[in-house]
Amino acid sequence: MKMRKLTLEEERLLENFVTDVYGPVYFIHSLPEFIIPPINSKVSRRDTSWRLNILESLTDGDLNITDYIPKHNIPLEKAIQKAKEFHEKWVERFGHSSIAEQHLMHLCVEDVSRLLSGDIELMNRRPAFIEWSQRYQKPTRDKVVIPQELEEKPDLKEKFLKVWNNSYDAYEKLVEVLTEYLARAEEKKEGESEERFYNRISKIAFEDARYALLLATKTSFAVALNALDLQDIVRKLFVHPTKEAKLLAERIVEQGEKIAPSMLRHTAPTVYQLKVHDRLKNLASVVKEDELSDSNEDVILIDYTGKDSEYSPVDIVIMHILFTYSGKNFEAVRKTVKNMSEEEKSKILQQAVEDIGEFDHLIEAFKSIRFKFQLKISEANWHQLLRHRTIVFDYSEPTIENGFVIPPNIEKANASEILIEAIKASEELFIELKEKLPEVSPYVVTNAHKRLVLMNADLWAFDHFANLRCTNEAQWDIRNVSFKMLDLIKEVAPQLTTFMARRKKA
Repeated sequence: MKMRKLTLEEERLLENFVTDVYGPVYFIHSLPEFIIPPINSKVSRRDTSWRLNILESLTDGDLNITDYIPKHNIPLEKAIQKAKEFHEKWVERFGHSSIAEQHLMHLCVEDVSRLLSGDIELMNRRPAFIEWSQRYQKPTRDKVVIPQELEEKPDLKEKFLKVWNNSYDAYEKLVEVLTEYLARAEEKKEGESEERFYNRISKIAFEDARYALLLATKTSFAVALNALDLQDIVRKLFVHPTKEAKLLAERIVEQGEKIAPSMLRHTAPTVYQLKVHDRLKNLASVVKEDELSDSNEDVILIDYTGKDSEYSPVDIVIMHILFTYSGKNFEAVRKTVKNMSEEEKSKILQQAVEDIGEFDHLIEAFKSIRFKFQLKISEANWHQLLRHRTIVFDYSEPTIENGFVIPPNIEKANASEILIEAIKASEELFIELKEKLPEVSPYVVTNAHKRLVLMNADLWAFDHFANLRCTNEAQWDIRNVSFKMLDLIKEVAPQLTTFMARRKKA
């Protein structure tokens, strides 16, 4: 992310609110909570450091600076020592770990690989992330993480850089071709200026051309989380197979100790964490590819609550509704539902969703049933899907073995060959890296390559997901998958889909 050289006055001002004025990892602190989300939100669509956004807010009248500059004269070292003593007494000796849960922190990580950012977002489900967006911004050629592992393999490093440059050349060419195509194919909206029209089609070109980019492409993210969850993520970073992750973990601890020295005490991975992944990966080698059972379908409903049961998904939802609102025991509720007519069940279901609006959530009873899908989706799609944090995912590592996706606009613009050539180059290097340096191979997977994912969602979470992703505003790839999942639910429980995807109907 772009970070300019600051004046001495700007540096002194920022030092009051960030732990590092120039480094890629830092915490925001001592600012009011209401200003941090707007500062973070700018990054999704602007390629500037959060620190410059903070400076902008502090100097353009958004905030009264004098209200937030610390006025105490307590030496930092003394304050840190007192905090450590407090932590040792109440957390270490008395086991009061909820103190760490109460400590909200705002971490900013700039110029991390897209590969690692996706893994981090799934290391803990509770934190709230916001990320630099390839859909709205065009990365530059220098926005690439060169894995440190390659420094000892100069021949592989040279091949890596060649593949990166090939992928970026393809990206630039695709942006150019797509912009020209869309200028002809897209119609201007009523009252839309030339500038707005160009910005709109440019965004479409960016989001389709990015399928040529590698997972080594740099991104940046901010995350709000408590100290306990931060410790959990740091431990997982230390056992991640890449050197990039371990270095990031060290930097987070280094910066975190500046504002929470007493909270980041348990950051070393456990014996279990160090051994479990390799142990299970070795055991998983017993699974052989079964061509007969391997489906070409990218979306498969593999299980759901009520499957092969005398009670349908609708029955189970109604049981939980009646249990909640009747105050009777569950066995009495079950017998009642078993003796109900379909008309009586429909009436209860209709009453449970009547008047529900596009921004409403279903009642808790809808969490009682779950749908499990196997998805084979592009990395571009996956990076959007994983942000739905109320859904549970199991996922394989990035690979070239599941094929790839070509965006429809690229096909319509007769530019498929540009993307395919970039994909082939990445696949050749992936195969070589898989043999010689396997921990680096995922970096050269493209956004177009497909990943296998298990998506396990209760109906409450799926309703929220479908409401966001079945709209015209959603990116085409994740929208297509969303409708496929919705159709599969409709096949087994049509009554449960009549009220879903409400925003598309609004």
